[in-house]
Amino acid sequence: MDLDNSKSIRIKIMDFLARREHTGKEIFSKLQNRVESVEILKAEIMKLEKEGLIDNQRFSEQYIYSRSLKGYGPLRIEQELRQRGVSENISQPLMNDIDWNKIAVQVLEKKAGEEFPDETKQILKLKKFLNYRGFDFGQIEQAFSTYKKS
Repeated sequence: MDLDNSKSIRIKIMDFLARREHTGKEIFSKLQNRVESVEILKAEIMKLEKEGLIDNQRFSEQYIYSRSLKGYGPLRIEQELRQRGVSENISQPLMNDIDWNKIAVQVLEKKAGEEFPDETKQILKLKKFLNYRGFDFGQIEQAFSTYKKS
């Protein structure tokens, strides 16, 4: 299918949206090399945003929920949202509603297993893992102190 008119571009965008939520930036980057007119693509994206079919708020809610369930922390999720074109004023209130310390403890328990590591090398490895997952220093320290108590 040639993506040379607004109707064909809109249909293609709707195909993407039928599978999952997308941001306007994501759709633009997926289609910019497949359309004959980038201006028509931008116009269709703006039209769908006005109609509420492309909604960064809704995308953020689902994305944060999904990524936090997979054990990713706020720093990483925030960065991923920015890359997808979501502004902080949309994502920050949603991020504040989540107990990141609880998630950090769950990730730590899953990674460390039953016994708390006693070697400094193992502890540093776990802290590095949590940092890679997107948890900040305070959340990592809180997770370790909570994990030691249990």
